[in-house]
Amino acid sequence: MDPGLERANEEGLTVVVTGAAGAIGAYVADRLAANPQIHELIAIDRRAADGVTRFDLLTEDLRDLITSADVLVHLAATPMGTSNDGDEASADKALAKRTLEAASSVGVRHVVLASSAMVYGAWADNPMPLTEAAVVRPNPEFRYAMARVEIEDMGERWAEETGNALTIIRSATTLARGRQNMLALHLRNSAALRNADGDAPAQFLHAEDLAAAVEILVAGRHSGIYNVAADGWLRPNEVIALRGVPETPVRVPGVVISAVSDVRRRLGGRTHPGLTSYLQHPWVIATDKLKALGWEPEFSNAEAYVAGHQPSRFDGVTAERRQELALGAAGAAIAASAVGVATVASWAVRRAGRR
Repeated sequence: MDPGLERANEEGLTVVVTGAAGAIGAYVADRLAANPQIHELIAIDRRAADGVTRFDLLTEDLRDLITSADVLVHLAATPMGTSNDGDEASADKALAKRTLEAASSVGVRHVVLASSAMVYGAWADNPMPLTEAAVVRPNPEFRYAMARVEIEDMGERWAEETGNALTIIRSATTLARGRQNMLALHLRNSAALRNADGDAPAQFLHAEDLAAAVEILVAGRHSGIYNVAADGWLRPNEVIALRGVPETPVRVPGVVISAVSDVRRRLGGRTHPGLTSYLQHPWVIATDKLKALGWEPEFSNAEAYVAGHQPSRFDGVTAERRQELALGAAGAAIAASAVGVATVASWAVRRAGRR
């Protein structure tokens, strides 16, 4: 037996978690710290938090912190902003590159990389649900998803070159109680206009369920690719009902939605034109492979969505009054949207003609 593995079996694992002060990382760190198989947990993040070592992966040398690590769980990522997503993707790739290089130099034997179900892409011919055997083909207009594929490729090369174990976790949109998820916010805001070309089913994951999955994969030293999501998925009308706000019935073509999102993004809105396909075509995932290891989600899609839901001015309003407000708002929205959509559609056509 490898001496390092023998020591880990006798003394318990030493695990490093990057991004441990984040909404998801905090759950993962807490869960791993409570596992009796884990002898020591080293939690790092560039932000200060209780039990977390403040550390900047982009500028500081990670090697000294992970010399004794058996497993490195890499969750650190750049928060999705409202612009320059290419810069954010580059930063995430740099984080992964530096982390893997440090792991290689000190001989870490197992790396766990957080990825996304978005790497499968949103396409009309996607099966429902997608398994880990599905072809990875992210929609190229969404750089976040493209970057996740490149990070997975880095991990695969690291595992091949070192001969060590790699675990890739492809999760659905993950939400934590009382913590805002920027990707979820972009998806929600980008869906303000309904797509006339089709509506994608939605799938979510509670951060506690993701933490439980990481615990099983780390403690059991399971390598490979694993999907993580709540069971099933929500239909678009079910997501709308969970929002608790008036919904306009106006539907516009996808090209117009992209144009509207682009304009709103340029004005500082938290939308993204690259998400149009992900709002139109399915990209929900199956979790049978992870369940075979004993994992079961505690939270449903609806419960995960509500956990990350920010209170709105409609919270506490009775269902009857909410319906009255929705009917009034819908009438106004139809009139306003008809003018706004026509203007943007005309602009989008002119823009396309100039290409």
